[in-house]
Amino acid sequence: MSYLFSGSVEVTADDKNRFRFPVKYKDAYAVEDDAAASEVYVLKTINAKYLTILPKSVGESFVEQLNKMSTLHSSEQSQIADWYLQNLELCKVDGQGRFIVPQKQANLIGLTKDAVISGAGAKLRIWNKEDFIANEAARAAELEARFMNKGAERTDLDNLVFGVN
Repeated sequence: MSYLFSGSVEVTADDKNRFRFPVKYKDAYAVEDDAAASEVYVLKTINAKYLTILPKSVGESFVEQLNKMSTLHSSEQSQIADWYLQNLELCKVDGQGRFIVPQKQANLIGLTKDAVISGAGAKLRIWNKEDFIANEAARAAELEARFMNKGAERTDLDNLVFGVN
């Protein structure tokens, strides 16, 4: 199954520190067999202020690739693969779409009760709300400054987004 998660939604942890997936992201944890446990992988990415949430099938493919890198590639790639494997957790999702971010991962990004879950193609990201807002503002300013300086020069992406031929 391929995924295309986009947009963002503010979420708040409940009293038991569980976050609820917004309905628009239900495919992240949906299972085909009602008897199967719903699970997602949660990963702290190097140099990121967010956690990555992978649907189980995407996470399993990722783990396979990491296992190969861990043993078949350079020492540097092996160390990075090992770091990711050590910072990857399989998390249960209950019948109401709630999950608990493992404390280790939450601590790595200082996750609080107020968060944002955002789509990023085949994966989701969970951010502290304040970090998400600051990141969005900084990215918008950087992109505007960089691309507004290009003048009338258009890219294929501009044409796609704005319908310019």
